[in-house]
Amino acid sequence: MKSNNDFDAILDKTTARIRNEQIDSAVVDGAAERVWARLAAETSAQPETVAATRIGDCADFQSLIPAYLTGSLSEARSLLLVDHTHECIPCRKAMKDARSRYANRMAPAKQATTTRRYSIQPVVLRWGIAAALVIGVGLIALPFIQRWAPLGGDLEATVQAAEGQVFEIADTRSTPVTAGEKLDKGDRLRTAKDAHAFVRLGDGSVIEMKDRSEFYLTKNSLGTTIHLNRGAIVVEAARQGKQHLFVDTGDGSHVSVTGTVFSVNSGTKGSRVSVIEGEVHMDHAGSERVLRGGEQATTNASIAKIPVKDEVSWSRKAARYAETLSALNSLNKELGKVAQPGVRNSTQLLDLMPEGTIVYAALPNLTSTIVESHRIMQERINQNAALREWWAKEGSEHRRQNVDQVIDSIREFGDYLGDEIAVSVSMDEKGEPVAPLVLAELKNSAGFQQFIEQQIAKFAGTAKASGEQRPSIRFVQDPLTASATAAEPGKKVEELFVWIQGDLFAASPKLNQLQELATIVQKGGTSSFTGTAFHHRIAQVYQEGAGLVVAANLERLIAKAKPEITKGAGGEQRESALKQLGILNLKYFVLDQTTLQGKTHTMATVSFSEAQRGIPSWLADPGPMGSIEYISPDANVAAGFVVRDPVKLVDDLLGVLETVSPDLRKNLDKQAADRGLDIRNDIAAPLGGEFAFAIDGPILPTPSWKMVFEVNDSAHLQQTLERIVGEINKEAAKFGKAGLVWERAELDGRGYYTLKSADFGVEVNYTFVNGYMVMGPSRAMVQRSVQMQQQGYTLLRSARFTAGLPADGNANFSALFYHNLAPLVQPFAERIASSAGSLPQEQQQAIKAMAADMPPTLAYAYAQGDSITFAANTEGGPFGLSPATLLGAPNSLEIQHILQQGMKH
Repeated sequence: MKSNNDFDAILDKTTARIRNEQIDSAVVDGAAERVWARLAAETSAQPETVAATRIGDCADFQSLIPAYLTGSLSEARSLLLVDHTHECIPCRKAMKDARSRYANRMAPAKQATTTRRYSIQPVVLRWGIAAALVIGVGLIALPFIQRWAPLGGDLEATVQAAEGQVFEIADTRSTPVTAGEKLDKGDRLRTAKDAHAFVRLGDGSVIEMKDRSEFYLTKNSLGTTIHLNRGAIVVEAARQGKQHLFVDTGDGSHVSVTGTVFSVNSGTKGSRVSVIEGEVHMDHAGSERVLRGGEQATTNASIAKIPVKDEVSWSRKAARYAETLSALNSLNKELGKVAQPGVRNSTQLLDLMPEGTIVYAALPNLTSTIVESHRIMQERINQNAALREWWAKEGSEHRRQNVDQVIDSIREFGDYLGDEIAVSVSMDEKGEPVAPLVLAELKNSAGFQQFIEQQIAKFAGTAKASGEQRPSIRFVQDPLTASATAAEPGKKVEELFVWIQGDLFAASPKLNQLQELATIVQKGGTSSFTGTAFHHRIAQVYQEGAGLVVAANLERLIAKAKPEITKGAGGEQRESALKQLGILNLKYFVLDQTTLQGKTHTMATVSFSEAQRGIPSWLADPGPMGSIEYISPDANVAAGFVVRDPVKLVDDLLGVLETVSPDLRKNLDKQAADRGLDIRNDIAAPLGGEFAFAIDGPILPTPSWKMVFEVNDSAHLQQTLERIVGEINKEAAKFGKAGLVWERAELDGRGYYTLKSADFGVEVNYTFVNGYMVMGPSRAMVQRSVQMQQQGYTLLRSARFTAGLPADGNANFSALFYHNLAPLVQPFAERIASSAGSLPQEQQQAIKAMAADMPPTLAYAYAQGDSITFAANTEGGPFGLSPATLLGAPNSLEIQHILQQGMKH
């Protein structure tokens, strides 16, 4: 196999030949003239075909080809033609022949005007292709060489235990394998029915095989790869240093780890990856996701997700894994109860920010929360053997001591800090971003500079050893008299300027930021930012009680980005469409997140400068949602919203369509007119303003979906549906399809409709009741929805739903989204707990309780004229940063990386 140096040599040799070869221009010109002469000689006149006005068969499609090739065919018809030629072989052949004839017809004109232009092209093309091939092969081959080349040293793998029939498989033989035997690269190991095996790698990793499983091992410069051909394994991966441990399955999935416990199950339909401890990177079909302890992913939607404990219940260590997961779950719950910082009703930092501030963020002092969580975590680790084992695996003793040191630094740092830290990013008069400014309140400024200098010195050695380049931190006594360090020619000076003035801490990479701040402090401590509407909007958050605050002046950001968005071809169309949607009218984004009694309340508000068109004009003011009454308390997912006017919404969307693609809009209007349909009057006008959707029952074998629409004119809507079905059936008949079939039944004095597709085997059922259209996959489900509404058995009266309702004084919502996944997970958890007879009763109950206590989530929105507020009540801390996740549980030591990076920068 060639090395990278060989490829470099080939590339150098090829480029040298390109540079040095001399081609006689007469030879090149003669060859070009002969080619053009031959092309011109083969040109033959073809009769023009008149494009069909109505498309019915292949002849009509083929009549469109000449206009398509000349670029005169409308966008809508072009899309139809291209789509048809993908499916129709005769039309695809006709398109190919037409392209050839069109190219021949255009050849003489090209010869007359561009002969000299192409005189050198064959040479460039020939050598260009050669160079591209060499470069491409080198670039493509490199990752394959890294992954598949037999590099990286010898593979060490030993069968640690073999229970039952375990074989090494070759093409023509199967050899029994016993404990102690070595495995070489490529040796396929297989377990028979009821067999079991453990394989230990040279780095200390252990692979446990389920029965009817098979894998082989390879090793390269990146690490060791387990090629799982079939079956299930549990891997206890040792820390790999610079290399990784991979698992490759037959369906294109690639799992990468550096030290964790996880399982992979490879079956006929795909793979399922489950993580017990640590972190796993899973790559499938070019998409990568990160899985952590207790999480699971599948490569095929038809493969159900099951609790991790159930997935590894076959393992000889299943009881220990279940105990670890149970202990981590209990620890997470306990950490979730740690007190969070209270809300802040005032701040001096906001008034000191620069006038050009466009982004503002403020967070509370989390020191006490982090320190208390760490204390609880250490206590539980010392008390619980499963947690001690998990903690020991997460890192070396040195790294665990490092976490303690970081926590100690946080504790000391928190003793100096006040209640809040704030950051602003500004924009200058030219619309360019300005370096950020960090401000903090100090409750103990004495000795703070000395403490910071000590911390800098502590981490300086680590930075020097790793070769990292960091800005130098420079304390200034008076920013107005200080000056930045002059840079040597060809070098860049990176400094972080820090100024401590009384109870104020300020830092910025630009000295002029501190100089402007010093001037503000001298003049009384209030900047001109206080007179802006953006400041006023942020101040409202503090008046209501601020937690974690993030705010952005979208109006100025959009004004800065608008020239880039609208430049080039079609810029005016894009600008008009964005205006119609209301995107260019965005004004402010403000997010506030507070935590009370372990429940996080998140509220984000988007405001607009104009509310009469686009998105702000669609969502209605908060109002009753009778559609939700047809959704049961057992729903796993439910969503509902109210709109101001369905007709205006359709008008806005059609207006955007006409702006972006006039031809498509015209074609849509023509199709509707030909069939006697009007989207605006026949579909939108009969509807009311309420819409709801739910998954309200079992997921398998058929998802129990449900849709509810408010209907003001059910007779008109039913006529429209019948007309649409009639048109669909006409088109289906042209292709020999059965189309759709209506059925109607009278039940309890009410008409129930069923629309079936004989071709696809699906059906939709619905009825009209109390001004609503209730729709579902079966007639029984629709009928049951009506009965539950009549009996008052609805989601609105569910204890789990009402527990998430906010105490904000509003009686209604403009939109809501609710999910309660516990009923889906609980049966699996109970079955696992019952089957794990070796576990103590207390732990079995903990497993059941874990699923039963999965909290439901309610998110909602309020439309209020020129603004829309989105909010949610969830358990956990800001952005999911509860004490548990801050400390990395169940993935410990994450906090170490986060905090150390923060201390470094």
